Amino acid sequence: MKISKIIIKGFQQFNNFQLDLVNPKTGKPPDKICFIGTNGTGKTTILEKIVNLLNNFDGHKNQPQPLKNMPFFAVKFSASSGDFFACHSPYSSPGWYDAQISGSGWYGDQIGAPIVYYNADVEQTDEWHRFVTDPTPKTVPPDFCGQQYISSPPIPSFTSKRDLIIHVPADRSLLLQKGDLPVTTLDEALKLFQNFPVYHFISIENAGEFWKLLIYLVKKRESDYLDYLKQPENKNKTIEEVEAEFKKNNPEILQEIGKLWNRILEKPGLTFDIEEAGIPVQLNENLQAYVKVKSTGQPLPYNSLSSGIRNCIFKLGHIQTLYFQRQIERGFLLVDEPENSLYPDLLYDLIEQYLSIIQNTQFFVATHNPIIAAQFEPYERIHLDFDEQGFVTATSGVTPIGDDPNDLLIKDFHVRSIYGKQGLQKWERFLELQRLINSTSEINRKQELITEYLEIGNAYNFAPSK
Repeated sequence: MKISKIIIKGFQQFNNFQLDLVNPKTGKPPDKICFIGTNGTGKTTILEKIVNLLNNFDGHKNQPQPLKNMPFFAVKFSASSGDFFACHSPYSSPGWYDAQISGSGWYGDQIGAPIVYYNADVEQTDEWHRFVTDPTPKTVPPDFCGQQYISSPPIPSFTSKRDLIIHVPADRSLLLQKGDLPVTTLDEALKLFQNFPVYHFISIENAGEFWKLLIYLVKKRESDYLDYLKQPENKNKTIEEVEAEFKKNNPEILQEIGKLWNRILEKPGLTFDIEEAGIPVQLNENLQAYVKVKSTGQPLPYNSLSSGIRNCIFKLGHIQTLYFQRQIERGFLLVDEPENSLYPDLLYDLIEQYLSIIQNTQFFVATHNPIIAAQFEPYERIHLDFDEQGFVTATSGVTPIGDDPNDLLIKDFHVRSIYGKQGLQKWERFLELQRLINSTSEINRKQELITEYLEIGNAYNFAPSK
């Protein structure tokens, strides 16, 4: 199941916002989407509203209430059972105003906000077309689009162990208290055996959730191994044979995370020492990670790592634990500013690192970085901007995937120039020198001009204009 369209009316900078998310060649929603645009255009807002809508998703409780007022938020989903809209008007929910004052957002869990589900056929009605295309803010019409377009179950509900929703906001650097790793209890980890949640919030506030997941996966592997030993077909095998077969099909989580982390750590000359990483035994409740300087073997405390590396390995490691040894059928991963505090050299394959972990998941990214944006196809790259009235508009990208990030800055980010003030002055002087060289006949003077021209051209990599 994937999102193929977003509609927002009458909310802050979104007056009459419509965004189609489809591959122009196939007409299907893409697996990954990248939002770019200047500050204040609502990249983070869109991610948050999608997350909140998904968290209130429950098609089995589709008892429609009238969508009475603005704002109006609608998402079109493409699912195997058919396309449908999930629509929400927060003013129709009791307690909406109090939630706004407390900063909990449009439709937090505590509000129990109603969502109305419409069949995709509703798009063909005049009533829907007039409402979603009219730029004038207005209330939602009474009995909007009629009962015949209300979808009935089976509307998917995110309750299965094969469902996964992950929200990774842009937050400050993760520093661990007293230089130690997050602490959790074995009891907390073991509770995941009974109830593994669908929604996960990956941030500084809940670093302990990552450690809880690691301990759970270690303990689960121990339990799976004991069950494997008891299988009838293994009764006549040696312990060594059974163990070898089990290891082949059941990798250790720390080994897999170590491989992921080492792809990131090798560029700054670091390594995760998989062999010496501590694994909980019996009732031990915490894991210990080892990061070392690759050239010397010197252990490096986690808090001594750069802020970008700390965030990156924790977030990617946390995400990997959520997908580890699971068959996810419906997933959504929403990541805000994954580039935070990372050296540019680490960004060129960062999206590939995320994609190597996830499966059957629609991946949303909001970024200000052209290196990140260059890792998306033009139709996957959505530029948000303001129109003359100050409302948000959306256009697709232009430059091809993998293009020079400088081209993205100009053509997709709409940056007027990639040079600073001094660079622009040098460019003007470069052009002036070119004219003077052509018009000067005195040999010594021409040589001086050519020398200055070459110095500026070499320093700034300017090419002669035609």
